[in-house]
Formats: sequence, structure tokens, C-alpha cells
Amino acid sequence: MRNKLFALLLCALMILSTAGCLEKAEKAETQPAAVATAATDAGEPVDTSEADALPAFTLGDFTVTVGEVRSSYNTIVEYMGYYGMAAPTTAEEIKQYRDMIIEDLLTAKVLPWKAQQMGIELSEEKKVEVAREVEELIVEYAGDYLEDAKSELGEDAGAAELALKAREILEQEVADYFGYPFSQWLEELTASYEENALTEMLQEAFNKGVTVTEEQARAWFDTELANQKESFEEDYTYFKSQYDAYRAGESDTPALYTPEGFSRMQVISFNVNDDDSAAYAANELEMTNLEAEYGKLVLRGLDEDRQAEILTRYQELQAQNAGMFQAILENAQKVRADVLAGMDMRDAYDKYADLTGVVGYHNYADGYVIFYTKAQDADWSEQVWTAACALQEGEVSELLQVGDAYYLVKRLGDLPAGEASFEDDPEAYTAAALVDRQAEEWSVVQEDWLSEARNAAVFYEDNYAGVGVQ
Repeated sequence: MRNKLFALLLCALMILSTAGCLEKAEKAETQPAAVATAATDAGEPVDTSEADALPAFTLGDFTVTVGEVRSSYNTIVEYMGYYGMAAPTTAEEIKQYRDMIIEDLLTAKVLPWKAQQMGIELSEEKKVEVAREVEELIVEYAGDYLEDAKSELGEDAGAAELALKAREILEQEVADYFGYPFSQWLEELTASYEENALTEMLQEAFNKGVTVTEEQARAWFDTELANQKESFEEDYTYFKSQYDAYRAGESDTPALYTPEGFSRMQVISFNVNDDDSAAYAANELEMTNLEAEYGKLVLRGLDEDRQAEILTRYQELQAQNAGMFQAILENAQKVRADVLAGMDMRDAYDKYADLTGVVGYHNYADGYVIFYTKAQDADWSEQVWTAACALQEGEVSELLQVGDAYYLVKRLGDLPAGEASFEDDPEAYTAAALVDRQAEEWSVVQEDWLSEARNAAVFYEDNYAGVGVQ
């Protein structure tokens, strides 16, 4: 279970980590007394709890303790071992890692510190929202321990009882891993979430002060258009990524240039759905094992009765899986019939979505996906791509079987190729230019604030000098 917890906690660690070397500010003239953390002469490890409570550095009202530095260091070393990398051994290497961790922890405090300086505070309502987000994360983490809970409580345990036991296991794992109570870890996690919320509020406040003129927006448009044209002509997948990301709301920058060869399609896929996939996979696995056993018996001329049993069972499993696919095919035929009768593909999918095998409507909110037709589109199998390219505008394909799946494709029409003009949608292009400039200035100001923080922070290097030392 320890590896499971390590994987969960590692995700949180890596999200906040940034690389870099810290140029430390001068240490304060008066520092709290450091506590030794190395092993005693007798070779017994010293209790580090007192040392861990000391500050590693302070930044305004924010304090990072030696314990936080030690926890980060130990997690990184465990991460290295997990992937077969050697842990640092020399004093110089250990110090480099320690300094990197201090830089990471300082960087994580810069934006909450700056938000505090600017008088930005979390409302009680926002704190409640943060607490709910933390609880949702804990519930998600505890879900990974349900099987462990079932092992302890038995198969007859109810869902509520299992969830409670899974949480108890998680809490104990966290306490064992960090060496302090779960409640303390939960407080630290909540504080981290609150700091992230402060950071979001700070960025929102900063962005309000950034503007673009029409001249700047036009200059951005011209530069972005030239860059897109070059990259999209070099590789069609760049256009697809940009076009689809904007449609999905994952990017604020629209595609300003469309290469030739793109067509709009609607696609529905039919396959074993989630409810049946476990049974289907189990049947396939059993069939594979039976094949291996049967082959050995035949080659050795052994146990003809068992051979007959294997053949009977194999045929039963084969029939079960074939039955699933027969149901899938029949439902796919119903969908296609309605589409041929004039029903919109989306409506046809929604009508039959609860039936066996109707598993995927591969289209965005605006109702289609794009295919590249001048060369094999890597997002689709050759069979589906070939059939789609052969369709005329408005035509619907036959049901296309690819392995264990079926596909139904309708071609809507080609995307007009060429360059956009700023006058096509000046509001959207100005908004995109503004987002781009906000991102640039936000990046610059963070570097400035980090420099300020390095000078404003007080580091207690003597306190954390023993971290990593064996």
C-alpha cells in the first residue's frame, strides 16, 4: 500500500515543483537555535521532530519549516529510487538538492505572499469552497483503498462501511508516511489549496490592469497568422490541434489559417460498452488460457476428455462474445437507418445511447470533427479514413467494421481554406491578443516578484543543513 500512497502524494509534489538554483538572501543576524539531525555516535537516529518544527525560511507572514523541507527531500529521493536513479550521496550533491527544494518551496509562496501584500483575502464563502475541494480530493484518494478495505471487512461489507474503512486506511498510511498525524497533513493540504485560491485571485486582479490597443491587437494578429501559416503547412496535425482546442474551450487562440484538405465529418462508434467490457475481457482471457491448455494436450496426445471439455467451454465463451457483437451490430443498424431517414447524427446517437454498444459520438459541441483528406489522417484507422474521404457532401457511410468496433460516418462539407482577416471578427481576435499579452506580462511579473521574494525572505540555513545527511 505504501507504493500506492507514494504515487498519490508524488502527483501533488510534482505539480508544485519548479527547477532552479536559489541565490539566497543574507541570513538574519539572530536565528533560532538549530537542532542536530544526524545520527548519534551509537548509530541510532535522532528524533527530528524538534528540528522539523523550526523555520527553514520566512517570507512575510508565511513560514516554511524544516519538516517541510525534509518531507520534500525524502519524497524526491524515494521518487528517484522508484525509477532506479541513485540518490545524492556527496555533501555537494545533497546541498544542491536541498537548495533546489528551498527554491521550489519559496517559489510556491511568492504569489500568496504577493496577494497578501496587495490586501487580497479569501472570503468565508471561498474558504468553504476550498474545504469542499479538499474533501473531494480525500474521498478520491480513499477510493484507491476500497479493495484493501474489502480485504479487511469481507465481501459482505456495505458501501458506507467500506468507504469509512478505506478512509481510515488512507489516514493511517499518510500518518505513517509523513511521521505525523493525518490532521496535520490535512491542515497543510488545506493551506496549500487556500494559497492556490489566493494566487488565482491575484492573477485575476493583475489581468484587469492589462489592456491592448487596436494597433497592438492587429500586430498580434499579423504575427500569429504568419506563425500559424508556417507551422500548419509544415504539419497538418498542428492545425487540427489548434482548431480543436479552440472549439473545445481549451485555447483562447483561434486558427487564423486553414490549409487545404480539411473536411467536416460526423462519426458515431459502436463497441463493447463499460458494462459489458469486463465480461468480454474475462471471456477473452479465459479463451486465451484454454487455447494454451488445449494446444499442450493435443501436442502430447493427453486427456481427450479434457480436450472435449475445453472445446465445449471455448465455444460457449465464443458464443457469448459473438452475442454481444450481434447486439452491437443490430443497434448500429438502427442508428444508421434513422440517419438515412434524415435524423441528425447527434439526435440519433442520443436516441440510442443507452443501448448496448452505442458508445461514442466523436463530435464537438458544434456538431462535427475534422478529417485531413490529402493524406492519411493519423487520428483514424485507414478503413474509416478511406471511406470518409470517398463520401460526397451529405452522404452517410456503410457500417465500417474495424476490429471489434463499428463506425458510422457522415460527411458534411469541406472547411474553406485560406487566411482569416482581422475584420472577420475583430472582437474575438482582440480578446485573443489580450489573453496572450496577459500571459506574457504575468510571466514577467512573476520573475520580478520572485526576485523580490528572494531578497525579502529570511533563510535559516543552519536549521535545515542536516536535511539529507545520513
